[in-house]
Amino acid sequence: MTPLSEQRNNAIQGTQYINEGTYRLTVTGQVENELNVTLDELRQLPAYSEVAYLPCVEGWGFTAKWTGFGLIDLLNRSVLKPEASYVVFYSADGYSTGLPLDYIKQKKILLAYGINDLTLPAERGFPFQVVAEGKYGYKWAKWVTRIVVVPWEVKGFWESRGYSNSANAGEYPFE
Repeated sequence: MTPLSEQRNNAIQGTQYINEGTYRLTVTGQVENELNVTLDELRQLPAYSEVAYLPCVEGWGFTAKWTGFGLIDLLNRSVLKPEASYVVFYSADGYSTGLPLDYIKQKKILLAYGINDLTLPAERGFPFQVVAEGKYGYKWAKWVTRIVVVPWEVKGFWESRGYSNSANAGEYPFE
């Protein structure tokens, strides 16, 4: 596993510092029950760990042990509507990106609050970073504050600037 000191951070507005006491994660859109949950409530969801490689389109990457809750566990609490097909993540720094719901279910995608058996530090996305296994790093949103479930594919920050919306690691990353 790559030590934290050797992991890069390509944030669009630098490291964000989230207040743990006032943090809320909202889940809206194509759901029956909109959620507005605290960090403590999210930490009560079943925890999972996995070792995954985060590849950057710039040619670097790192391997880490990620610990968090299954994104689908959270989405199931919101009761997805039948037309739900894409999940968009919004971050504290204005960043956005999204993933297909089928991919999230199939890959058992995590929202990680731990890395290498440590609490996720601000530089890595505290309180949560998406662990988008098999996708380029621009799909691994950090500092997630809002999730919107939609019935169509959405282009996020980098995708609207020409990056591939599929972001499959190893494929050409631009449209």
